[in-house]
Amino acid sequence: MLKKLLFITVLVTAAQFTQAQKEDPKNPNWAKYHITADAYYLLQEWAKAYPNLTKLYSIGETLKGTQLMVLEITNKSTGAAEDKPAYYYDGNIHAGELTGAEVALHYTWLLLSSYGKDPRITNLIDTRTIYIRPKFNPDGADIALTTPQALRSTPRPYDQDGDGLLDEDPGNDLNSDNLITDMRVKNPTGKWKISTEDPRIMVEREPNDLSGDFYDMYDEGIDDDKDGLYNEDGIGGIDMNRNFPRNWGLESEQKGAGPYPLSEPETRATIEFLSTHRNITGIFHGHTAAGFLYRLPSTTNWDNFNMEDQRLILELSDKYATTTSQKVVPSYSNPRLHRHGTLISWGYWDYGVVGFVPEFWGAFQADANKDGRVSDLERMKWNDAELGGKGFVNWQAYDHPQLGKVEIGGWDYKFTRQNPPTKFLKGEIEKYVEWMLWLAETSPKIAVSQPKVEVLEKGKLVKVSLTVENDGYLPTNITERAIELEIAKPVRAIVELSGAELVSGKMRTDLGNLAGRRDGESADRTKTIEYVFKVTGNSPKATITIDSEKGGKVKREVGLR
Repeated sequence: MLKKLLFITVLVTAAQFTQAQKEDPKNPNWAKYHITADAYYLLQEWAKAYPNLTKLYSIGETLKGTQLMVLEITNKSTGAAEDKPAYYYDGNIHAGELTGAEVALHYTWLLLSSYGKDPRITNLIDTRTIYIRPKFNPDGADIALTTPQALRSTPRPYDQDGDGLLDEDPGNDLNSDNLITDMRVKNPTGKWKISTEDPRIMVEREPNDLSGDFYDMYDEGIDDDKDGLYNEDGIGGIDMNRNFPRNWGLESEQKGAGPYPLSEPETRATIEFLSTHRNITGIFHGHTAAGFLYRLPSTTNWDNFNMEDQRLILELSDKYATTTSQKVVPSYSNPRLHRHGTLISWGYWDYGVVGFVPEFWGAFQADANKDGRVSDLERMKWNDAELGGKGFVNWQAYDHPQLGKVEIGGWDYKFTRQNPPTKFLKGEIEKYVEWMLWLAETSPKIAVSQPKVEVLEKGKLVKVSLTVENDGYLPTNITERAIELEIAKPVRAIVELSGAELVSGKMRTDLGNLAGRRDGESADRTKTIEYVFKVTGNSPKATITIDSEKGGKVKREVGLR
């Protein structure tokens, strides 16, 4: 089945690549946002350039037929990808959150282009496996990037306003500037007025304010379905980060959850991939735009977490704060603001690893007075100073077919508040590299001593002993939750014999889970195994495999003479 899938992938993606702008894969343009064809072209070219380090494949396809591409990175000469501890990185699950794809692409390029030059990255690729999926939501991302439409979901038609119709009232680019901004309409009872600090800014009217012009505010567009509402049912509407099975909620509980858990091919492919790649030790799930890190908990109260796991989550989060100078906040902080069906919640409660949602960018780097908040006036001053005013469309008169005389204007939301303007993109995507590397480096990693061979009776009995150690930072179970779930497989020693028989010891020895360097000089980091073998053939040997699902696989071959 896998071979068939890979063959299909080659055919389909070849057609998708025909639309790509074929930039230099050795020196990509990090001052642009890559449509899916561009991103997949780079992945394909990197796979060609680094055949000993990469494998490119699809893990599924969208409803439209676009492949969901993953690039696997490891040094194949030091072992198979599945035999090493791994880390999973993705981006752009939400269509308009385009920076996530760029962070993943840049990280891919950095790893590959630095191999053999940077000792740290070389060691990482020699000893670990990295799975990178830049375009979680390729179809939605392309609509967000190439059209004026703003969407969070895939393009699957969806009834967002409950009127039985699908996608019937999206925003409209009325003034043909390739943006969907805002409309302001004079109304004596309106709740908005023009700011006295800057006429481009709209502020809420005070309750006792009775003088001056007041306005209603709308998103740019018309009432397509003539129900008295504007732009309430745009393209798509399923929020895929509410579509995962852990603590999933119906639409009445969680807007955008979809008709049932994993209803979307993108989310289903994700769970299938993670579930069949048990060597994955953590999840990096790239979003925008807030300029901070969402950590667990995500869909349930913090008190429900094992205390040791709480400490681990906070430790991994603190490293983010240290390396990026950005804050960390829990994804679930108020039961009234409940999030159902998120990936990192499933990752912890059902898969036993810790996941994170970095929210890139942060709306503006414009806090001029350093008070911890960015005012509308500070945003506008930043726009004028850094973008020459181009991030905001000045208000223009327009004859609206339903509202009469209106003015259209407002922020280029996608590329100021949601994603950085391209002049800031490179600096933004470089900001997270240190933490991304460190996350993969924290994995458990099995090391095995050279076996000690002692002849007990020449030509007849041989004693073999060896020491197994977790040389990685985290324990081989990663979390206590994995032990509670009974999915934390013990480290195992498996013996295969040729020309010999086992006299003492077991053909399969379960060593339990080994502590990591995080636990200091714990005795639980190492285990010693002893065997006695009886020689029965001319070239007797024992092959001893130490297998840890999260810590990798190591083989030792021992001659029994």
